[in-house]
Amino acid sequence: MAPREITDFTGFRTSIRQLFEVLKNAYDKEKMQEVLQNDEKFSKVDRETVEAINLFAGTDIDIDEKEEVIDMCKAWEDQKNEGREEGREEGRIRQAKVTALKLQKKGHSIEDIAECVDFDEETVKKWLVS
Repeated sequence: MAPREITDFTGFRTSIRQLFEVLKNAYDKEKMQEVLQNDEKFSKVDRETVEAINLFAGTDIDIDEKEEVIDMCKAWEDQKNEGREEGREEGRIRQAKVTALKLQKKGHSIEDIAECVDFDEETVKKWLVS
């Protein structure tokens, strides 16, 4: 049985249903979002199923050791938000590096550059050397 080939998951009455449905849609973020939002069974998924989903689907859903039931809908949304935040931070660092190089070309000191880009001097030195 290949989860990607299953079209009707209603025949599954156990948590295997959620596992197969995630496996089928793991590589299509929009479809995954749709599945999680439209199926209330994903609001209460047992820990073992979430661990299996993480293992087989390559997801990284946080599992609180004290929780026996995980809200996959919330966990998925939290994961998306974390990814967005990481992207913003990467963008901020990239822009700071570009600005640091421009300021160096204009003859500014490492100290001034670090203050302008809001990073410590050691970090700025590493950027300008590499």
